[in-house]
Amino acid sequence: MKDNQIINLGKYMFGLCFLLGNICLLGYLITKNDGFAASGYTLLILGTIINLLLVTGLLIYGIAVHSKFYICLRAIGWLMLNIPVAYLYAVIGINLIFK
Repeated sequence: MKDNQIINLGKYMFGLCFLLGNICLLGYLITKNDGFAASGYTLLILGTIINLLLVTGLLIYGIAVHSKFYICLRAIGWLMLNIPVAYLYAVIGINLIFK
């Protein structure tokens, strides 16, 4: 893989999870539809699994192709930006639902 493809993979996955999380949170805030809350928590679980698999794959690829290791770490860094955002959204969601 080329360097920009590896970094773009991390950026696109970050963007996708961030966008879907925003849709779920704002959808619930605007409509008070519990489907958005359920979708948000499903996204939290599935997004965690998918991101962990992607991080594992990037680490294995970076170790196997040592010249790509630091590029893989940069892509993993993009993926790790989702952690504080997901935590914040989960706290907001819990406070809204059990209010």
